[in-house]
Amino acid sequence: MLGVIWLHWAPYAWRGPLPFEIGLYFFLTLTGFLITRVLLRDRDQGEASGGPWRRPALRFFLKKRAIRILIPCYAAMLFAWIFGAPDIRAHPFVYLLHVANFHIAMLPEWPSGTAHYWTLAIQIQFYLLWPLVIYFVPRRALVPVLVVFAALAPLTRWLTLHHFPQVEHPGAISTAAADYFGAGALLAVAMSRGLKAGDRRLGRAAWVAFVLYAVLYVFDEAGRPVAGLRHFQQTLVSVVFAGLISATLRGFGGLLGKILDHPAIQHIGKISYGLYLFHTSMPLAMGCVLPFLWHPVFDGPLLAVRLIVLGLGSWGIAWLCWRYLEQPMDRFRQAKRPA
Repeated sequence: MLGVIWLHWAPYAWRGPLPFEIGLYFFLTLTGFLITRVLLRDRDQGEASGGPWRRPALRFFLKKRAIRILIPCYAAMLFAWIFGAPDIRAHPFVYLLHVANFHIAMLPEWPSGTAHYWTLAIQIQFYLLWPLVIYFVPRRALVPVLVVFAALAPLTRWLTLHHFPQVEHPGAISTAAADYFGAGALLAVAMSRGLKAGDRRLGRAAWVAFVLYAVLYVFDEAGRPVAGLRHFQQTLVSVVFAGLISATLRGFGGLLGKILDHPAIQHIGKISYGLYLFHTSMPLAMGCVLPFLWHPVFDGPLLAVRLIVLGLGSWGIAWLCWRYLEQPMDRFRQAKRPA
């Protein structure tokens, strides 16, 4: 989350060519894993019950996702609209109906204050699709279906590059994220079938994928992308993060474990959804409340002052979102699953 914020706020001279957005890809892979694991559990319980289970399970799943995702999301959209985010004011229903990713994919530039909503739109679309896949695909066909689904991502990147030049941001097309979701889902299926957390074979595969990704990324940044393989660059990232998720489930000790257990890190994790929702529109809000921060004097070394103010503002509203929206909704999310 902090990497994504740094990417959106810091000038290129401060952040360089490093892929600070990579945490977003981890989040999508983690989503594929967690949601698939929940849906597989629902399927096991439903089939064991011997009665009709898909409709109540689907309704319960979508209700929990809507409470968790949509209420804070719409609050953030209202915040962006109030403080003048131009694209959501011009196209409100594109955002409200969660098809902003297709709209943003066609824009020549990322929209001010609402650029991140392409990821949330893809997330909502995934939640609507995935129960149908996990609940209805025969178990013996599940892995092949997930592999084909993941393969849609490099295929999408190839098609948009060669046949759809009007797509300015190919990564915002829904199927371009299929490898992240698919890799996480495959990990969930593998673990449901006996794969142990921290499996060494997966760990070695993740390290190999990381090295290959780094090589492809360097070539791409140098303006010399490797033809053909460039479309699998992000697929390699999804393998890396599947391995990281597996290792995380086993647990980390030592210094890393202490860092992850630190209250400050735990706090950031707790409010991270609110940070993601509000951070892109915070510069617009501060431009209205504290317009002097955009004086040219803050474009040099004093830019750090502006970034600190933006960070404090984002932290404050993210905490309010967690305290008064996310936390009160937890009692609904903790409701008992239908029998």
